[in-house]
Formats: sequence, structure tokens, C-alpha cells
Amino acid sequence: MLFIYIAGGILPILLLDIYTYQNTRSVLIQKAKESEMDGLNMIADSMSESMSVISDISKQMYFDEKIEHIAFHQYENYSEILADYRDYDTISDYLKYYYHEISSITLYLNNDTISNNEYFVHVDQEIAEKPWYQNTLELNGKPYWSYSYDSLKRKDSLRMSRLLYTKDMQPVGVLAINMQYKRTELPVQDTYLVYNDTVVLHRNEYERDTDEMILLLKQIKDDTYSGKMRFQGEDTCLLSTVRVKPDYSDDYYTLVSVCPYEEIAGSAARSALGSLVPQLVCVVSGLGIILVFSNQFSTRVNTFRLQMHKAATGDFDITEDIGGEDEISDLYRDLKVMIDSIQELMNNVIKERVQKEQVNARQKEVEFKMLASQINPHFLYNTLETIRMQARIHNQPDIEELAKMLAKIMRRNIQVSNTLQPLKSELKLVEYYLKIQDYRFHDRIHYRIETEGDIEPLKVMPLLIQPFVENAFVHGLEAKESGGEIVIRVEVRSHLWITVTDNGCGMSMEKLDEVRRGLNDFENLDRTHIGICNVNQRIKLQYGEDYGVEFESRTGAGTKVCIKLPVLTSEIM
Repeated sequence: MLFIYIAGGILPILLLDIYTYQNTRSVLIQKAKESEMDGLNMIADSMSESMSVISDISKQMYFDEKIEHIAFHQYENYSEILADYRDYDTISDYLKYYYHEISSITLYLNNDTISNNEYFVHVDQEIAEKPWYQNTLELNGKPYWSYSYDSLKRKDSLRMSRLLYTKDMQPVGVLAINMQYKRTELPVQDTYLVYNDTVVLHRNEYERDTDEMILLLKQIKDDTYSGKMRFQGEDTCLLSTVRVKPDYSDDYYTLVSVCPYEEIAGSAARSALGSLVPQLVCVVSGLGIILVFSNQFSTRVNTFRLQMHKAATGDFDITEDIGGEDEISDLYRDLKVMIDSIQELMNNVIKERVQKEQVNARQKEVEFKMLASQINPHFLYNTLETIRMQARIHNQPDIEELAKMLAKIMRRNIQVSNTLQPLKSELKLVEYYLKIQDYRFHDRIHYRIETEGDIEPLKVMPLLIQPFVENAFVHGLEAKESGGEIVIRVEVRSHLWITVTDNGCGMSMEKLDEVRRGLNDFENLDRTHIGICNVNQRIKLQYGEDYGVEFESRTGAGTKVCIKLPVLTSEIM
């Protein structure tokens, strides 16, 4: 019995434990890698968000007539300068509203009649010879990102600078916006911020020499990377990198994390061994129980054999001299039947228990996923509702309306399914989006929604119109200072026609041909056009090749998108 327990029980369990140990160790190491990447991605997202805010602010300060007045006006006294400075409160407003992202905004002007203050600085010889200023001028209006010392916060921070022009393309001056230093803090241990894989700008570890690390970074071509390497003669390390690329800039910043691989592997090994300890305890306990049971069982078997022989012969008062072999044969057969019965019973119990555990595990996983899918949207909606109620309490109707419309848009996007939606509700969703954009652009961009025919009973696929409206703003209208217009028109004829027209910057013939070719080539399409390609593919898959999306555009004259659909009043075609 002891041999059977070792061969059939302990050895398979040990093999399973070895496999489980290796698999658990690999999973925990992978989780550690993902954790390192998550930490870097969190910092990168924070930097990217601040970079986008700074870029948007720099765009909005283009063609600012008050800045142009200060830049070109020849002042005769300090009172006149002070009056213009006080009249220009745009910079202070940006610093107040975006204080989480921005630490300072400075305009460097070549007007020698102005006085320097925290917002306006006259460009002297010292400033003009600084590398960042020279590089900014060479880019002719494109953003230039650099790393600088923020004298106000006494911290290092990222700075975006760009040359401002008038509408006649006359240089006005250089705008410099410093990012809050907290946006580039490195909370993850052994983390570095590297500029263009050449210069270490910021680090929270000062023992390692970074020259070898920079050489390694130059060999990494991917935006994200995580792998093992030997670093400066130390044991193998885990190197993780994430690149942050500002918009409209050739420069980039690389977040680097270096962690000793043996430390990760050791921690994973300890965790994996910890999960095996209960199994080892069970094996040892079982072995002890078997040894005790075997000794007791042998005595019982001898007694049982004597009792069986007595019962078989009908002699209940027999002597120790049993003789013959019939009694041994009878005992062997009885023991075999008993062992077979025990083994079959154990196998059935184990199978039933394994099946029950698998069912319970699957049920718990489904319950967890259902709970998670309920928590996230509910938390989002409750947060937006709290914002809306606070806006109402503080008499902020604009914020209340924005929160309400945003909640409706996000609810639709989260709850979207493959079922057809009323066309009227889709237009309402687009109207919410346009109203939100109207709060952002004010009088710069106007919109209209026009309908022709009875659209009340019509139904369309969800999220059909909004991608084209978003494209019109992002690629066509954001650069317009005034007079922007977008028109959504719905016409019910033999087919349903939906057009989205804007008077934005439009596209060249080469770009238009590229977009048209990409509508039916989803795999090779540029990432900026995945949304419109997806809509076209959905329409053709649902309704056939006779329906889909068409583009018309001309540089400087705007873009027109035509969506051709069948006239449907239910989900059945």
C-alpha cells in the first residue's frame, strides 16, 4: 500500500507541483513586467495629456490681436505699457484654469519699448543666443519641446516654445509655455526621463552610469519595450521603455525603468513556492497517515483472515494451525474486490470534486465579470450626475448642460449594440456633441441639422454619423479662427442620404484619393481614418455593396461626406 501511494500519488503530485511552480513563476514574472509598463504608461499618459493642453493653448494664442498690438506698438511711457498689460488677461486666465498642467506662460518680443514682467519679456542678446530660442526660430512656427529650469517653482520642467505669426505671416514673437514639474515626476523606483534617447533629463536614481543605457535605447525602435538585458556588469535587469511624442514635433521623450531581474524572479519564486506549501504539507501528512494505517491494517488483515477462515469452514473456535491454501485464496479474492471497490469510489469522488470546483470557478469568474461591467458605467454616470448637481447648486447652467450631454453621449457609446437605432436618436446624439463643441469654439464654428422627409420611423446602425462630425472638427475646422460651419443634412428619397459638410481646410487630391482607397482597405489604412473606414465596412457588410460612404473635398474649400443607406423602419431588412 505504501508503494502504491508513492507511485500513484506522491510522484504525480510532485510532477504537477514542479509544472505548477514553473508556470506560476512565469505568470508572476509577466505580471511584474506588466506592472512596470503600467507605471510608465501612467506617467506617459499624464505627460501626453499636459502636452495636448499646452499645444491647444498655443494654437488659441495664434493671431491674437492684443499680443500683436503689444509686440509692434512703440510705447512712450510706462503708464501706456501698464494699461495694455492690464487689458490683456488671457495668460492669467489660462494659468488659473490649467494650473494642474501649466506653471508659466511667457511671450518673448523684439519690442525694445516694453517692460519685462512675468508674462512679457524683451528679447535681449542673452536670450537670443540661447539654444532653445534659436531652435524655436528655425522651426518657423512649429512647436519645439525642450527641458528647462522653472525659476518660479525652482524645479525642472518641460517647455514648449513656438514662433507666433500675424495673419500676414509677420513674426510676432516666441511663446514659451512651461509644464508643471509634477507632470514629469517619476514615482516609480529606478526610473529615468530621456530626451531623444541622448540626454537624461530627470531621474530618481543616481548610482548608475546612464551612458550604457542611452546606447541601448538607441537600438530600440518600438514605442514600448520590455525585456531582459545585462546592464553595467550587474546581474540581468528588466528594461522597460515608453516613448512620449508631442504633436507636430520630431522630438520625443523616453520613460525608462530599470529593475534587477533576479529580484523580480526571486519574488515570483517565493510566491510560487508559497502556493505549493499547502500541497507539500498534504503529501507529508498523507504519508504519515498511510504509515500509521498500514501498521494497523496489517494486524487487522491477519485477524480478518482468521475470522474469514473460521466463517468459511464454519469453525468459530479454531486453532492457530490453519493449514492448506484455500483460506489464502479466499482472502486474496476478498481483498481484491475490496481494493477495487475503494479505488473506484476514490476515482468517482475525485472526478466529482474536480468537476464541482471547475463549475464553481467558472461561476465566480462570470459573477466577477458581470459585477465589473456594472460598476464601471455606474460609477461614471454617478460621477457625471454629481458634477451636474453641483453645477446646478452653484448656478452654473453651462457646466450642468455639458455634464448632462456628455453623460448621454457616453451612455450611448458604452451601451451600443448591433441592433438598429432610431435615426432621430442618432441625430440627437450628434446634436449633443455639436453643442459641446459649441461651448468650446463659441462663435468660431456654427452648425445646422436639416431634414427633408419623414424621419420619425427610420432606423440606422448606431454610431453612424458621429465619426464624420468628429473628423470635420479635428481635420477641417479646428484651425479656422472664425466663419467655420458644419451642416448635417438628412434626405429621405428612394434611399436614405445623410451628408456631413464643412467649410474647413479640405484635402488635396492626393490625400482624397488615399482616403477613398483606404475605405475598402481596413488593414492598411492610416490610424487617423479607422473610424470612417469602420463605418463604411459596417454599412457594406450589413446592406451590400450598393451602399456606403463617399467623399468630396477640395483644399481650402472644405469636405463633404455622403452616406447612402436603405430606408428601414425596423431591424429586419
